[in-house]
Amino acid sequence: MSFNRILIEKKIREFLLEDCMFIDISSKSIPTDSISSAKIIAKSDGYLSGIEEIEILFHVLEVDVTLKKEDGDQIQNGDVIVELRGRTKDILLGERVGLNLMSHMSAITSTTRKFVKIIEKSGKIVKIACTRKTLPGLRLFEKKAVDFGKGDTHRFNLDDMVLLKSTHLKFYNGNVAELLKNVKNNVSFTKKIEVEVEKVEDVLIAVQNGADIIMLDNMNPDSIQDAINLLKKHDLRESVTIEVSGNITQDNLVDYLISEPDIISTSVLTQKPTEFVDFSLRFD
Repeated sequence: MSFNRILIEKKIREFLLEDCMFIDISSKSIPTDSISSAKIIAKSDGYLSGIEEIEILFHVLEVDVTLKKEDGDQIQNGDVIVELRGRTKDILLGERVGLNLMSHMSAITSTTRKFVKIIEKSGKIVKIACTRKTLPGLRLFEKKAVDFGKGDTHRFNLDDMVLLKSTHLKFYNGNVAELLKNVKNNVSFTKKIEVEVEKVEDVLIAVQNGADIIMLDNMNPDSIQDAINLLKKHDLRESVTIEVSGNITQDNLVDYLISEPDIISTSVLTQKPTEFVDFSLRFD
C-alpha cells in the first residue's frame, strides 16, 4: 500500500515542532558547522516499520540517509537500520522523534505479525484487522504499521464506509431493517454498508435488507457459529462478509477462527501492542 508522502512529511514537521519549538538548548554548545556520522541500531528483535518516516524526517533536516533495511523486514538485536551523515545538531534534533515513531510503529507491526502467524498456523483463511481505535494524530502511522504487519487497515476514517453500531441502532429501537433502509436512502451507492449485530436472529435480517458486511460484536464463539450456520441454512453465507470483533486477543484467537469468519478485528494491534521494539542512535 502506498501512503501519501505529503501528509507524512506534514505530520513529521509537526512532531519536530512539538519537540523543539525554538532552539535545542542542549546542543547549543555544539558548533553549527560540526559534521557527524551516525547509525540507528536495533536493540531488540521484531519486525520493522517506520523506515519511510525516518527517511522523510532526516530529509527535512537536510541529513543524508542511507537505508539498510526496509519496512516490513524482520530484524534482530544489533542490526544496523539506517546510516546518517550531516550536521551534528540536525541529527540530534531528529533523533528522538525518529526513534519514538519507528519504535511505536515497529511494535504494532510485530504484534500484527504474531496474530497473522497464529492464523496461518491454524490453516484458516481469515484476515486480521485493526480498528479505528488509534491515538489522535497517529492514525496514519498506526494503520500503516498494521499494513506492514500483513494485517488489514479497516476504515481510516468515517468517510470510508458506513458502519452502523449499537449506538445507531438505538435510535431505531433495535429495528435493523428500518435502519438499513433509511441509511441506503441517504448514502452514495459507492459506499459499502456494515452493520453491527449482537443477536443471532438479526444476522439474517441484516443480510436480507442489504448489508454488505456484518459485524458480530462481543459474541462468544458458539454464538458466532450459530449466526454463520443460520446464513448457511438460507444459502446466504457467500452473500455477505462476516467480521468478528470484541475482546479478541492472541490467547483466544484460535477459538474465534473455528467458525471461519472473513475478518477478525481487534483494537489490541494499535491500542495495546504486545511486542516492544527498541532502537538507539549512536555516533561513529
